[in-house]
Amino acid sequence: MIDFRYHLVSLISVFLALAVGIVLGAGPLQDSIGSTLTEQVSVLRADRDELREQVDTASAAVTHRDEFAEATTPALVGGALTGRAVAVIALPGVEDDVVEPLTEAIGTAGGSVTGRIRLTENWTAADKEADRTAALSTLAGELPSGYVPTEGTTAERLAQVLATSTVSAAGSTLSGTGSADAATALNGLSTAELIEVEGDLDGLASGAVLVVPANPEATGQPAATAADTDEVAPAYVALAGRLDATGGGAVATGPASAATGGVITAIRDDEAVSADVSTVDTGTTAMGVVTAVLALEEQLSGATGAYGFGEGVDGILPPLATRTEATDAAGKGDNP
Repeated sequence: MIDFRYHLVSLISVFLALAVGIVLGAGPLQDSIGSTLTEQVSVLRADRDELREQVDTASAAVTHRDEFAEATTPALVGGALTGRAVAVIALPGVEDDVVEPLTEAIGTAGGSVTGRIRLTENWTAADKEADRTAALSTLAGELPSGYVPTEGTTAERLAQVLATSTVSAAGSTLSGTGSADAATALNGLSTAELIEVEGDLDGLASGAVLVVPANPEATGQPAATAADTDEVAPAYVALAGRLDATGGGAVATGPASAATGGVITAIRDDEAVSADVSTVDTGTTAMGVVTAVLALEEQLSGATGAYGFGEGVDGILPPLATRTEATDAAGKGDNP
């Protein structure tokens, strides 16, 4: 059993050690320890200031890059979508400030946005499967035979209904091609709280832009939606494919993280869909807005590509030579 003397010796040892440390620190080691700590603090401050300067420089560079891209957007996309009607569809988790620059750029390119549709989380929520099935059954009774597919998964059938109601290969005019059946279908999907329609849809569009959200896992942020999980990504891949097959072309655009395990990755990994649908992984930048418009122009001419900085892309943006050469040739023809 430990007795009082043991505790006393232990306590004396602690105080002796403390006393020796104080004597050494205040005596022969004072200058060396103080100097070392001062030097280390100075180095850390210098490193901090250098890193802060690098961050400020990088931030300024990004700002200037975006300002340059915005300033050159009219020159880069002017005429790219002349006479074309475009539907813009946003997935859950996409903010309005991401969609608005894209719709503005479509107008700058000479096109017209027939309408903006936002999918709700009910489109893929596991506990809403019965509601989705019920919505399809209701629409099947209200629409002509064949409008609502009878085969495929619920997600695939919904994707086809939405595609048929928003795009058409024949919808190449600015106002699009009207359809009373499309209005009925969209109203039914909206009533079922599967989509939200922003503004009045002006007929069917010739092409579509699918705006996808960031991948929370890649950005280190908590998942606000289930938009890019393994369970629901196939639903959005199916939608991208149906939009392309039903209309004149489709582009899926989103931030870089969407190409690292998100919806863009899922589309690019699907050989059949990626062969037809173009993708852009710089979608939340001014550069990405330009790329998405040019990719849609390319789509409507029958070509497909993957653009941005993700793995396996075809390039930063679609080639500009074809339209530039055509414009130059037209200009030369006007000169005497």
